[in-house]
Amino acid sequence: MVVTVLLLIITGKLKMRTTPLLPFSLVACITFCFSYSTLSEAYRENDLKGLLSILLIFIVSTSLLSGDRDSENVILGVLAAGKINIIWILLQTLFWNFLKIDLNDLVFNQTLHMVENASQYKASGLVSTGLCWNAGGIAAAIILVAAFAGSQWKIFALISSILTQSSTMIVGVGIVILFFLFQYLFSKRLKNNKIDIRNLFIDMTFVGLIVMLLVFVSKIQDMFNKVMQTSLDRLNMLFNENAQLDSSATAHFDYYSNLPDLIHWMSSKQFLFGYGIDCSGLPYTKLTSQYFSLDSWFLESDIVNTFLGMGIFGIVSLYFFLIYIVIKRWKDARIISIVMVSYIVCGYFYDIQSVTYYWLLFIEFALLNYKGQMTESKKELSK
Repeated sequence: MVVTVLLLIITGKLKMRTTPLLPFSLVACITFCFSYSTLSEAYRENDLKGLLSILLIFIVSTSLLSGDRDSENVILGVLAAGKINIIWILLQTLFWNFLKIDLNDLVFNQTLHMVENASQYKASGLVSTGLCWNAGGIAAAIILVAAFAGSQWKIFALISSILTQSSTMIVGVGIVILFFLFQYLFSKRLKNNKIDIRNLFIDMTFVGLIVMLLVFVSKIQDMFNKVMQTSLDRLNMLFNENAQLDSSATAHFDYYSNLPDLIHWMSSKQFLFGYGIDCSGLPYTKLTSQYFSLDSWFLESDIVNTFLGMGIFGIVSLYFFLIYIVIKRWKDARIISIVMVSYIVCGYFYDIQSVTYYWLLFIEFALLNYKGQMTESKKELSK
């Protein structure tokens, strides 16, 4: 962080200005001051890393993302990363189901020796997670692909989200796809019977090829049926209170069911500013004894992790930033507001913008000024 600030000063790009991310950054500083001395060494490390991450995002975003062009470059980079992950997810699925080769293990463990455990396995077998151990970590990038890339990429984004078996990604991408579906159904060109035959033909041909593969290639059909059933089971857990939950879903729902007891245990200072940034595991272990053998851990939920870590001021300041973007972009770029709604909903299921994923705050800041592809989309809808 010090190096980054020095480089910004040397290049004359350091700017300190009031932005919607400022309240969250200030609360992070106050939380750190109150909590650091009360924590164990392991949780102190979490607290310090969280503070530095938030401050770094604030300083870099206010200094470098002051114009449309800067924001567009950032979003284009994330879109490229999202597309790469979509391709990788498809390759992972094909390699495993046809060749029984764990692609991540082959590349990142056996070949590059970067990690010992490069893949995630569940009861259904290998889970395709892209260039990440948990698909929740790349959900934000793939949601952006579904929002801003062409119709073929939108279909690939939806397919890849299903293949990951991640309820976070399926719901997030699903929100964006539903928006486009309703937008198309109620668009002027449909009401006026003005449909771009060329684009429709390309899209229908693309969808037809996928359907033909599923129907006529039995191996692909069996693979997709298996993954689809697992994904549907996970979605059923979310919307059916009588559904049997797996261990992961049970743990995540317990975060919320235990909140009343967790709040009861909090002092006034902890209620206002939390136990320490990304230190949500501390009070949760005291209440439930979960992961008591670990030196430190955190809850995989933006909402609960932020509340327990940074208190009511932390959760309010974070969602002030998110909702501010929803409201600000609703008139001129509604799809950006929908993306933000998708991120907010995903935060209920996973920590997509906290702990190791604070980078998403930087992307969301870029969305405040992002104009790329907005004009083109409006033209398409007005035809």
